[in-house]
Amino acid sequence: LTYLSPVPTYEDDLAAIQDIQKHPTADEAVKHDVPFGIDGDVHHKAEFLYTPSTSDDADGKYAVFVTNEDHVEPKEIGSVVNGYSRRWDIENQYKSIKDFLPKTSSTDYRLRLCNFALSTLIYNLWRLTDYLIKVALDEPIRSPPVITAKTFVRALGDFLRELG
Repeated sequence: LTYLSPVPTYEDDLAAIQDIQKHPTADEAVKHDVPFGIDGDVHHKAEFLYTPSTSDDADGKYAVFVTNEDHVEPKEIGSVVNGYSRRWDIENQYKSIKDFLPKTSSTDYRLRLCNFALSTLIYNLWRLTDYLIKVALDEPIRSPPVITAKTFVRALGDFLRELG
């Protein structure tokens, strides 16, 4: 399993970023084979990637990522970090599913899994409905939802109650 995750910028990272900024041509860098572990036991080694932040409020700052991908070359940083950017929509959608989860105090994993699966189904149905409406109205797909999640859930509930 290969991971890539943003990490906070620590003092060691600031020194690496200053080195990048002093370099005449480099704007990205990699710190190879950084040991990861607990209480002195090294579990694995990782790569620290330093790249200019693409955030709107970055103001020339750098983003720091960590990955266990083997020996990332500086010229590969852009494509590796781009993978994280592509996943960001998925992460946001996953968080949105929480809005569709029914309230429960059950600790039974089977019920919780069933609730999650049902919530995911309803979420996807909402997204599909929104997509079809936007296509029919010739609106941009990435524009804000035509129907809010709350309105969709209410309409679905009304429909299911009528159905019996």
